[in-house]
Amino acid sequence: MSIIDILNLLFPKNCMACNSILLRNEQYLCLNCRDDIPYTQEHLIDQNDSMAKFYGKIPIEFAASLLFFSKGGKVQQIIHNLKYRNHPELSYFLGTIYAHQLAKTTRLKEITSIIPVPMHKKKQKKRGYNQVDGFAKALSEHFHIKINNQLLIKTLQTSSQTTKSRFQRKSQTKEVFDLDLNFKDEEYNHFLLLDDILTTGNTLEACCKKLLQIPNTKITILCLARSI
Repeated sequence: MSIIDILNLLFPKNCMACNSILLRNEQYLCLNCRDDIPYTQEHLIDQNDSMAKFYGKIPIEFAASLLFFSKGGKVQQIIHNLKYRNHPELSYFLGTIYAHQLAKTTRLKEITSIIPVPMHKKKQKKRGYNQVDGFAKALSEHFHIKINNQLLIKTLQTSSQTTKSRFQRKSQTKEVFDLDLNFKDEEYNHFLLLDDILTTGNTLEACCKKLLQIPNTKITILCLARSI
């Protein structure tokens, strides 16, 4: 028995979706969950439901989400592990899956930089990481696009959106983001804005309104999951 086998026996790793013990050749998700989690395939659809979240609100080029999110479902367990159980590696793992899907399209051909939706510095310090950073890193490595973590700043600390009504979420995201005044304007910007879960779209809308203040700017949005 190898050292790895002994470690797996003493400290078994569990599936991040169903909590079953992973086999030696499985990583983060068991093979059953890997095949069973609901992919949206929205990157193949021009007018999809993620795009519909922003109709009439902000002018974006495209939007899509990797997975369908439903309460009590496997995707909820994955995202919960990512955000609240100290598993930032899941962000990179899911981002890599998405990168392979997106590589079969030309969706990111004109992107000039990647912008993860920022967390307030106090909240990020408490959690220890931004759950979107791994997602950004995976896409950056795969498509050779730079990440810009400085341009968009979260200036107001807000509480979790998950238990709030639609009106509360809308009012809470009005003026919580700002732009770094040291940003050097380029002749052309096509930002790829990333977030973990797309629900009402209010947070992303607030981010976009700030970014669109920069002349000659276009925005594409990608999320790890979208609520049904």
